[in-house]
Amino acid sequence: MKQQLLYIIIAVLFFVSCKKGLTDYQMRILLRNSTDSTITVQVFPKYKYAQAGKYSYSDTHTKYKDTTFVPDKKLGTELYSTDTLDMDPDRLISRVFDSIHVRLKSGKVLSFSPQKAMNYSVNPFTDRSAWIYQRNDLEYIRTWRENDLVTNDYIFVIEGLR
Repeated sequence: MKQQLLYIIIAVLFFVSCKKGLTDYQMRILLRNSTDSTITVQVFPKYKYAQAGKYSYSDTHTKYKDTTFVPDKKLGTELYSTDTLDMDPDRLISRVFDSIHVRLKSGKVLSFSPQKAMNYSVNPFTDRSAWIYQRNDLEYIRTWRENDLVTNDYIFVIEGLR
């Protein structure tokens, strides 16, 4: 009888631990390539985010990514994520990066910084209207639980260039 009770308690604990978990919220800034060709992006993070050719791309975890990359054409590539939700994307990008350079296949370079944008009509560092907002409801599994992740994504799109 005691053994059956123990099995029931273990089964109940197992099923309780498998239910829906927490919902996390975060804000992300992304860069998307909507041109007809491949582009290469190089970010110049502020000193406190940089480490040996890589940079910390989130304040919620301690993972690093390369400062030079080819952004995804369909979804975009995450530049930075934070659990601070009440920040404008232009303020966040200015907090993390000194500048961003985008090299087109033709060799032309787009340059963005808090002071100016070169060879492009909008500046993600100063123009709030340069960003497209998208909310995403995602799920991830962690320790037998399905957790929800709600992201407020702000996407800067490079488009219309040759």
